[in-house]
Amino acid sequence: MHSAANLRALAQIAASVLPRVPTRGPWKSADVTATWLTEHLAKGVQGAAVLAVAPLDGTTGTTDRQRIVVEWNDAGKEAGLPANLFLKSSPLSAKNRVMVGALDMAVNEVHFYNEAAASLKGVVPKAWFAYAGIGARFLIVLEDIVADGGRPYALADRCEIAHARGVIEAFADLHSQFWNSPRFSRDLTWARTWSARPGYAVLKQFYSRGRAGALKLGRPEVTAAVRAVSQALDRHAAVYYREFEAGPLTLLHGDSHLGNTFSTSDGRSGLLDWQVVWQGPGLREVSYWMTTGLEPEMRRAHERELLERYLDALRSGGVPDVPQYGTAFERYRLFSAEAWDATAMTINWPGLQAEENAEAAWRRACVAVEDLDTASLLNRLR
Repeated sequence: MHSAANLRALAQIAASVLPRVPTRGPWKSADVTATWLTEHLAKGVQGAAVLAVAPLDGTTGTTDRQRIVVEWNDAGKEAGLPANLFLKSSPLSAKNRVMVGALDMAVNEVHFYNEAAASLKGVVPKAWFAYAGIGARFLIVLEDIVADGGRPYALADRCEIAHARGVIEAFADLHSQFWNSPRFSRDLTWARTWSARPGYAVLKQFYSRGRAGALKLGRPEVTAAVRAVSQALDRHAAVYYREFEAGPLTLLHGDSHLGNTFSTSDGRSGLLDWQVVWQGPGLREVSYWMTTGLEPEMRRAHERELLERYLDALRSGGVPDVPQYGTAFERYRLFSAEAWDATAMTINWPGLQAEENAEAAWRRACVAVEDLDTASLLNRLR
């Protein structure tokens, strides 16, 4: 199975570098015209039609993102069809398409919105359309949370404690619903475990080269403790990665940093950008979030509270055998190594994140692995 996944990744890489590929569906924001929206969003609404579409703002990176405003005729307005939408589509650069294609990131996100998101209302935005082709060509049409009074966060933002608590509760909602789910052997087989994910061999290379390259940059954040984590990962990566497949497993967002979260006008918190969804241990998600997204002083002050809130919410969600705090804290410490590894990759690979976002996550993660003495845990693995 792993060989087949790696062969698929190679095929996706080959298609990703091409400027054009054959695809039966839309894959760029320019494909979203008034005619297209009428056809795909107004099905079953008698007489509804889009009169005009206008772009608002947008950004580009691992995906191309665009907000648009939609003018409907009276039939569309009366039916409550959306006046504002958020488009995610194929990365503009071949370099970014290679990562998205090799790891099946667009395919995963489309699977998630089409097959798993329905039970997570309030945790995820509503998807009006989701399609993925080959070579990282895809289009997802989502509700615009900004137009609805929500706030998407950037990685460089400072997270308030209220939002941190809300995100922890969103994780618990997600994880409790899919805890050891029988659906992983039925309709959610696309949510693979760590080593069975598409492009796993490529991902390991990205991580290995990323941390080596980040350390060569001579940055002041690279303390002795940070170097020790990098060295421990070099020595123990194979056994460390087995920890990501040690049960119980649940559905993970997978890229759970601050920049993939949002708050709503009524005070709830949710998760965006489900491109790296996979099947793994819930505490990996919590660790990734806290070590890359919280400023060190906030993390130190609220670490225990947030972990206990997560564990309590799992119990309230009906999860059996929730670990005690001490066990959970050790897993949290251990999983911070992979969070640091991901930030090293973005520092070494400009363009995956805006510079200020990559810098913020890297700085926080470097402090976290030192605070948590993560290297000592890695070096105990056998």
